[in-house]
Amino acid sequence: MSSFRWIFMALLLFSTLLSACSPQEPMSETPRLEHSVTAFFEELDAENMFTSIEELTKEPRLTGTESEKQAASFLADQLESYGYTVNVQSFEFEKYRAPTSLRLMVDGFNGTLSPAAFQFSVSGQVTGEIVEAGFGLESDYNDIDVAGKIAIVAAERTSFHELVRNAGHAGAAAIIIYFPKGYPINRWSLGKHDNAFIPALALSYNEGRAVLDHMKTDVPIKGTVTIEGSRIDKAESQNLIALKQPDFKTAKSKEIITIGAHYDSVQQAPGASDNASGTAVVLELARALRDVPTHKEIRFLFFGAEEVGLLGSEYYVSTLSKKDSKHSVAMFNLDMVGSSDAGKLAIQTVDGTANTVTKAASKAYEELHGHSVSIDTGARSDHTPFQKAGIDAALFIYYPLEEWYHSPDDTIDKISKEKLLNVAKIVGKSALELTASHNTDY
Repeated sequence: MSSFRWIFMALLLFSTLLSACSPQEPMSETPRLEHSVTAFFEELDAENMFTSIEELTKEPRLTGTESEKQAASFLADQLESYGYTVNVQSFEFEKYRAPTSLRLMVDGFNGTLSPAAFQFSVSGQVTGEIVEAGFGLESDYNDIDVAGKIAIVAAERTSFHELVRNAGHAGAAAIIIYFPKGYPINRWSLGKHDNAFIPALALSYNEGRAVLDHMKTDVPIKGTVTIEGSRIDKAESQNLIALKQPDFKTAKSKEIITIGAHYDSVQQAPGASDNASGTAVVLELARALRDVPTHKEIRFLFFGAEEVGLLGSEYYVSTLSKKDSKHSVAMFNLDMVGSSDAGKLAIQTVDGTANTVTKAASKAYEELHGHSVSIDTGARSDHTPFQKAGIDAALFIYYPLEEWYHSPDDTIDKISKEKLLNVAKIVGKSALELTASHNTDY
């Protein structure tokens, strides 16, 4: 047992004896909690987080690859060095292989087209008339015939996944999706593989509008969509689970507080912000909290396969026993929490409403900064499967995102130690408040 832990235990023993000998009311949990938070803050080290990010960003941690496994091995080694037993939870998934080539040809069009495939665009070659289908909603196909043809739609009213499915259900053989003005076209996904998908290519706003202008003739315009080499393979990823058991048996000791982050990244991106930053903070929280006596279990989770559809967190939640699911009272998800070029800290829930996590974090934030933090809507990270399973959960993220999100420029030189430390303090303080033995108003 470390000297840090001995000091805590001695203080708690002294408090208990004092309460037993005194005719007054028993000592409140609050002084003990304040001692715990102060000691935790003193233990936090921004350099540890930065060093972890440096190690994790030596190469991209693409889901299902050896580099992702090496990252998992590094995290497991670190956790074990802190005294944790690490459970490696492996799972299989369908891995998307990007196209080897793609082309878009439009009869009679003299401009330049630079189409991009979405993640999960399927292979195929389709030649047919190009038909404008508005915003690609189901209702947009009611009065037009796209059977065997190529639909062209504006991506403004629904998800890319729905755009492709709607076109396929209407009978289209392929789809061209042009983006809102100013949106890049090389960073987007259809979410996950779907057997109902048809070949889909993306165009910039200007290219899409140019094609539509070209179609304003009395003669139908034909085009050819070609995507080659995309396929779905079987692959394996893994979650890491480290448990901090409660130090005291109370009525609340069966409850579970979860703190997690995904550690995989996208192709060609070192992933310093997304999401070595969140991973490094959770790792440091595990180290700094290991010797702080608590009344509830804390689970530190490191998810694989987030970038291909939240697969790691979905798998973890699907394996929870009914008892553990019932006792899981809060999930803190850290994703992109260190970028010096991103906006202010935001806390997001799937539906934008407050819950146990946001209330605890809002209180901690206000105590640390003297003003409130915004609660927003967001469902594109690993808190989502937890909240959908009925577990209070929230995402911690600096928002708006940096412009180099999902790019080779997501490097460690753009990480702010101050932002890392800020999130670590807020989440750690919130977790300690929730793991105190007394009942709260959350």
